[in-house]
Amino acid sequence: MHQLARGRKKFRRGHAPYLTKIRFFWCDTCNVPRIDQTECSVCGSQSRKVDLSPPGDPFPAMEGHLQRAIQAIDDQFGEGVGLTLLPPTKTVVMNKVSSLDAMYEIIADGYIVGRLRFDIPKRGYTFLLAHEGARRIGKISKQKWVSIHDGVLQYLLDGANLMLPGVQGCDSEIKVKDEVWIINSEGVVVGSGIARMSGEEMAQEEKGFAVKIREVSEPLESVLNEKTASWDDAVKANHEDLENIEREATTFVNRVIERDENLPFVVGFSGGKDSLAVYLVVEKATEKSPPIFFMDTGLELPETIQFIKSFADKRNVKIIGAKAGNQFWESLDVFGPPARDFRWCCKVLKLGPAATSIADMIGSETVSFMGQRKLESFQRSIEPRVSENPWVPGQISANPIQNWNALEVWLYTFKEKEDYNPLYNQGYHRMGCYLCPSSPLAELESLRQTHPELHQQWEEKMREWAEKYGFPDEWFELGFWRWKTLPQGQMELVNKLGLNISTTRQSPGEKIELNVTKGVAPCTKSGFSLEGAFTTGLDLNRVSKIMPIFGKTKISEELGVLRTASGENHISLFSSGSVVVRGPDERSVEKLTEKLERATKRALLCQACGSCVPQCEYGALHLKDGKISVDEEKCSGCLECDNWPCPTYLA
Repeated sequence: MHQLARGRKKFRRGHAPYLTKIRFFWCDTCNVPRIDQTECSVCGSQSRKVDLSPPGDPFPAMEGHLQRAIQAIDDQFGEGVGLTLLPPTKTVVMNKVSSLDAMYEIIADGYIVGRLRFDIPKRGYTFLLAHEGARRIGKISKQKWVSIHDGVLQYLLDGANLMLPGVQGCDSEIKVKDEVWIINSEGVVVGSGIARMSGEEMAQEEKGFAVKIREVSEPLESVLNEKTASWDDAVKANHEDLENIEREATTFVNRVIERDENLPFVVGFSGGKDSLAVYLVVEKATEKSPPIFFMDTGLELPETIQFIKSFADKRNVKIIGAKAGNQFWESLDVFGPPARDFRWCCKVLKLGPAATSIADMIGSETVSFMGQRKLESFQRSIEPRVSENPWVPGQISANPIQNWNALEVWLYTFKEKEDYNPLYNQGYHRMGCYLCPSSPLAELESLRQTHPELHQQWEEKMREWAEKYGFPDEWFELGFWRWKTLPQGQMELVNKLGLNISTTRQSPGEKIELNVTKGVAPCTKSGFSLEGAFTTGLDLNRVSKIMPIFGKTKISEELGVLRTASGENHISLFSSGSVVVRGPDERSVEKLTEKLERATKRALLCQACGSCVPQCEYGALHLKDGKISVDEEKCSGCLECDNWPCPTYLA
């Protein structure tokens, strides 16, 4: 184990919220990661706790992940250094940590050796040295070193950065902002940091800020474990603990099934690691292979589609779900590019069709076992283990592996000797829509490398939007399109790069707005009235298909007017976009106007996701000519469909 030494670290901890207790340990005897601080199932030794940055969701470094890290290390510290630091004969682990884009702690021999960070401006990776990594690299590299005079170390230990008078020598090839490792006069590594001066400047200048210190300690040798190990060895070392989490998960599955014994059950399957582990757990619990529930959004990578098909064929089970086809590209001109704060795509491509698929292919209700885990996001950390999705009526969602971390998911999959999506070996971290705005730019850059034709299609469309908004190429290239309203960190980067990108992006749907021109006032006939106008002319024939929810509807296309009446409520719509709303009192007029605006948007912007169709208990809603329509004979006027979440409400 590492010797204790006085020192300081500047890596940020606690930046992300703790979503659950961090569980990551190491067996030094077997040199493998452990999922609990119990006795190793192979050697019986007690595991050592490894401190990870929150939220603490470690996972095995696959071939693609290692290649990126090794390439970054070689580029910075010399050819062959990366492979020496991260050899294929070790179980190397990665842990996602908070950053402006993607960043991962890299753990070898149970110690953090560095962090792999994706730098947005250069659209590439940088390897940030941890102290243990600096010690190891210091033994094999001749690049990016800085030596200090005797007596300087104490100042660094006390919190000072390295100023030029303290520099004894350095690699002349050092550039400003390079990662550097620091040695004392005896050549022993004592710290790491970021160069604030080039190597030439350090050699020529007499004073200045040389290195910003990240970590520093008294001189110690690296702690290198020569024991080689494979992931099969890791599975064996964690055997009893894996049996325990499997037992808890299968018990949960059977408890849910017993509670809803009359309901059919399926497994939500995205082709990713989490849904795969859930399927294996459900299969183990029920001793049978259930149907797969998969929504093909039209934005899945071909490897994912093939993997899901092969998985289903292998078990001879049915794939339940719908195919969105080109719906995304057709809806793009209506809603604009999806964004983290404008995720219309999930509703149109997945949740809406899911509701229709369950109603048509399974029945009114079903239990769906899902692969959601607390560590995936803060929102998922607070969701109950069993819940109902408001977008998918009749679907009871249950999450057997909700409390598992990614390492447990992978070790369990390895234990079951099950094939997994080959995209993980190419360096992907998540499966799903390849254009998801929630993906880091690093993942989208992976698409550029592995599937250039798909990336090119998206790039061409986005450059059209950039031109429309007057944005520079960087709006797309650096991933700023992923927000409608740029958050502070992204806006700071925009300003730092001197780009002209506004804080807020508009979308076509926002052009359909109802502006009040004459507020609620007493009407000369009776009650109260309000006058207003939409920001665009109206297709009254299309709007008339949904207006029966407000009452009996009549349309005169020759006069360009549509009228709806129910009791004391009256609506008059004109093709010019003008509106007159009448009601018995001020409040009723205001509420009716609000509902009218949403209904008009719903009629004109409908993308036929069908999410509202199974919601109507009277069967009054249906899709006609690719848009939502109301059967006036069946509609009760309850307006429950107005309360149902609709993608057009986001626009």
